[in-house]
Amino acid sequence: MHSTAPKQPQSVDLVAPVSVRALSFAAALSVLVLPCAVVPGAGSAQGVEETDVVRVTARVQDVDTRADLLGAVLELSGVANRYVTGVDGRVSFDAAVGDYTLTVRKGGYATLRGDFSVIRSGDFMLRMSQSDDGDMDAPSRLVVRVVDAYAGQPIEGATVTLVGGSMAATNSEGRAEFTDLESRLARIEVEMIGYAARTEPIALHPDRTTAVEVEMTIEAVPLRPLKVEVRSRFLEANGVYRRMDQGRVMHLLTRRVIEERGSTRISDAFSRVPGLKINRESIYRSVLMAPSNCPLSVYIDGIPFGEDIEGSVNIDQIPPDWVELAEVYWGTRAPIEYRGNACGVVLIWTRGSSRPGSVSDGG
Repeated sequence: MHSTAPKQPQSVDLVAPVSVRALSFAAALSVLVLPCAVVPGAGSAQGVEETDVVRVTARVQDVDTRADLLGAVLELSGVANRYVTGVDGRVSFDAAVGDYTLTVRKGGYATLRGDFSVIRSGDFMLRMSQSDDGDMDAPSRLVVRVVDAYAGQPIEGATVTLVGGSMAATNSEGRAEFTDLESRLARIEVEMIGYAARTEPIALHPDRTTAVEVEMTIEAVPLRPLKVEVRSRFLEANGVYRRMDQGRVMHLLTRRVIEERGSTRISDAFSRVPGLKINRESIYRSVLMAPSNCPLSVYIDGIPFGEDIEGSVNIDQIPPDWVELAEVYWGTRAPIEYRGNACGVVLIWTRGSSRPGSVSDGG
């Protein structure tokens, strides 16, 4: 273990890509700012690049061994993303020019925190001291609390997953707990129906409990466009929509089914109605029959379609492109005003009568 008395806060006032000023870290450290090639800007006396967002590379090392530190987590105040160093101790990220508070965490090391100014693209270095507290080989404990970002209320039933590890659901207080964690870096995924999922890296400390609060924002779910129907006054007056809305229609044949069938005979479309029988007397003549083998009455826009000289209703006399929809009933299921035939009835409504605002025109 490395132990040393805390050093006094340092002040770095250099013309450099990044500056770390007025440092007040939780333990002793060495800060080294590495300048890089600078493209002078016309609007700055010191040659600062005139851009809003620049590329910054951090390198984190052990203060004693100068070993590069894998898994150090860097946070900038006001920035949602967190950045994790790789095996070379480096991590690159984009940051807007301005002033921040920089926090660096790694399991087994004292947390670093200080003022951080981004001036232009470049590199900087931070060195961390090992913590004197705790056993480096002891397991860690992680407590995750999930809350609504706007209301601040705990979210019950959210799924918290340790990437490559276990999974838990939050309780009524929005908490999920993980114990006996050997890794010093955890990456958690939080998911909840209606909220945008989040994935965040978390630095763990040996023999310590790390508590994390995750704020979830409501996810905008794309909705299908509204289906707006301007209904026909004629069909409304004849109770067609009322029967459809109340689920009283026994079988309904729609224009979509008629067009999908693509036949010149309307009887071919009626063949799609479950239970309905079709008596094909010839290639040009078909009669609609109930399951009991009795012929159905046929009405066109509320007017009876009479039998022909053959003594029955030839349904194929009706061109398919006339029909908007048809109601099919047999037995006692038929609307009371159409129960003249005990066998059943077919109510055909033409496209002309179904136009919005239309009145009866006799088909």
